[in-house]
Amino acid sequence: MNAILLAVPPPPAQPGHRSDGLGAVLDALPIGLYVVDRELRVVAWNSRRESGPIGRPRAKAVGRPLRAVLGAAGFRATEPSLRRVLETGEPVEEVIEARGALFHVRRLPVRRGRELTHVVSWFEDITARREIEMRLIASDRLAFLGQLVAGVAHEISNPLAGIAGCAEALASLATKGRGEAAREARQFRDLIRHEVARCENIVRFLLDSSRGAAGERADLVETVSLSLRLLERHPALARLRVRATLPRGLPPARIDPDSLKQVVMALAMNASAAMPSGGTLAVRASRQGRDLLLDVIDSGTVVPPPQRAHLFEPYATTDAQRGAGLGLAIARSLLRGRGGDLFYRPRKGGNAFRVVLKAAPGTP
Repeated sequence: MNAILLAVPPPPAQPGHRSDGLGAVLDALPIGLYVVDRELRVVAWNSRRESGPIGRPRAKAVGRPLRAVLGAAGFRATEPSLRRVLETGEPVEEVIEARGALFHVRRLPVRRGRELTHVVSWFEDITARREIEMRLIASDRLAFLGQLVAGVAHEISNPLAGIAGCAEALASLATKGRGEAAREARQFRDLIRHEVARCENIVRFLLDSSRGAAGERADLVETVSLSLRLLERHPALARLRVRATLPRGLPPARIDPDSLKQVVMALAMNASAAMPSGGTLAVRASRQGRDLLLDVIDSGTVVPPPQRAHLFEPYATTDAQRGAGLGLAIARSLLRGRGGDLFYRPRKGGNAFRVVLKAAPGTP
C-alpha cells in the first residue's frame, strides 16, 4: 500500500466525539491509528489508539499538535518518519518498542488528488506474535543443540572407555611395583579415575538437563544462598555489591538443586558482564500463588532493543569476546523443562530477569 486516497475532515467541534462515517470506520479497525496534517496536527485518533502502553485519550489528542500529545521524547522518535513521508511521498515501515511492547508501525501518505495532505500512522501490536516466533526459533535451535550434545556424548564415550581401561592397566602395574614410582603411579591412576567419572557426570547432566525427573525438588532459599556463596570469590563478581532478599518459609521448588544452581550462576555471570566497572546485583525471592519467583536485577548497561528478541537464543551473546551465548538459553531450557520460565525486562538503569518456578507437588 503506497498511499491512501480519502477525504480527511477537519477536526470536530468537540474533540473526542465523532459522528461521521469515517470515524466509525477508524474505530472499527483492529489496530491503533491516528492521522496528522502537514503541520503535524492530529486530525483523527481512533479508539484503539486510546488504550495500551502507548495509549492517549482521544479528547486530549484530536486538534492538538502531535508534539503536545506524545511529549518531547515521543515526538523526537516519531517526527523523522513523518517528515520523510511528507517529503518523499513514500510509506515508511518500522518496528518500535514502547514500555515492553513491540509495534509494527506503518506511516502512509494520504493524498487529495495529487496533493499530499496527511499522514496515517498505523500501529499493530506484535508483542505476542514475536514472542511465539522467538520461542519457535529458540526451540528449533535448542533441539539442534540437544542433538549435538547427544552426538558429542556418544563420541566421547569411546575415548573415555579407553582412558578408563588404561587407568586399570596402570593400576595393575602399580600394584606389582614398589617404592616411590609405584606410589606415584597409584596417584595418577586415582586422578584418571576421578576425571573420567567427572566427564561421565558432565555428559549425563547435559543429556538430562532438558527433561525434569519426577519428584525433584529444591529449597529455593538454600540453593540460591549456596550459589551466591560459591560465586563470592569469583573474579567476575568481586567488583559487585550483592544484595539478597531471601525470605524463609517458601515451599520447595519443582527443580533439582544442581539445575537451579546452574540457572542462578548463569544469571549472575550475565549480570557481571553488564557491569564491567562494578555495580549492584539484587536477588529477590518471593511467592505468587503456586509460582515461586526469583528476580535477578543488575545496575548495568541495558540490553539494546535489537538484541532483546534474541537474548535466549543459543549462541546469541552481547559479549562475543567472553561469552559463548549458551548460558541464558540453557537456563531457560532447564526451567521450561520443569514447567517454569525465564523472562527479561529492561528497567531504568539496568536489567531485570525473572525466574518463574512451580512449587513442588504436595506443598501447601
